[in-house]
Amino acid sequence: MKKGNIWVVNEASEGSLSLITKETMSKARELSDELNKELVAIEIGYKNDELAKESGYYGADKVIQVDDELLENYNTLAYAKVLEALMDKYDPAIVMLPASHNGRDLAGRVSARRHVGLVADCSAVELTEDKADIKWIRPSFDGKLFCDVRILSETMMATIGRGSFVEAPRDEKREVEIIKEEAGLSEEDVKTKFIDFEKADINPLLDKLLNSKVVVSGGRGLGGPENWHLVEELADALGGAVGATKAVTDLGWCDKDLQVGVTGVQVKPDLYIALGISGAIQHTKGMENSATIIAINNDPDAAIFNTASYGIVDDLFNIVPDLIEEIKNRK
Repeated sequence: MKKGNIWVVNEASEGSLSLITKETMSKARELSDELNKELVAIEIGYKNDELAKESGYYGADKVIQVDDELLENYNTLAYAKVLEALMDKYDPAIVMLPASHNGRDLAGRVSARRHVGLVADCSAVELTEDKADIKWIRPSFDGKLFCDVRILSETMMATIGRGSFVEAPRDEKREVEIIKEEAGLSEEDVKTKFIDFEKADINPLLDKLLNSKVVVSGGRGLGGPENWHLVEELADALGGAVGATKAVTDLGWCDKDLQVGVTGVQVKPDLYIALGISGAIQHTKGMENSATIIAINNDPDAAIFNTASYGIVDDLFNIVPDLIEEIKNRK
């Protein structure tokens, strides 16, 4: 592996580092420590002094900051030119970006222009035993399989999927070196004009799923949509949110936005309850980092029990109605 450092290209959300950037920073910090490299945050934008400082709070050793009015809003050509110039000057070993719309766009363009290997939407990043290479692991075949991809180019690039790692801890006592660089842009480098930004409405069910400390999810073991109310009632009794497997959302038993898994959303609540879920890897990769996982399934060999903290082998219809009633009574 080449001698350069590990970079994380920042992405902002409502004036702060985005959650996916903080999650990427967490894994990048871990890799930097194991490989004895510096973690460098790349902060490209406008009036972004606070974001540069914040990068240090979340683990960066250094921040390379580019502050230019032409970079106020994301623009493919402008951001790609700036990032390429920085890579030319500092020669990083690894460049990690959020697997957001903008992150995917920027990573794809820069990797193609520089003939650099890129792995998209990584859900795990692991060192080989000799620490000479990195396993970039990503889902394929709609999340049914996970591929271990190796990058042959000297510089490695990857985009990191949301929820793949825990958020980096914030430490405002950390000191960070901020290196300011000029953008070197002219208006001719920006071929598009930003007009306006309109924030899309977030499905309240999805918002609740992403932010709840308790999630109750249902699978095909419920038998049919007429039994879906058990998931909703248990979640409501516990003050939590409802989730579902891909199979259930594909069948139309509930809102598609409630899908938990590699191709849905990834959650990490304090308590995750799986009702009638077999435990396919597509689903478990979306919830395996939950603090406590309880699974109820009548198949003692169900794969979900390999992930669960506690398992109940029984027909969920013998358990869940009484459980809901007991919780209500205790309230």
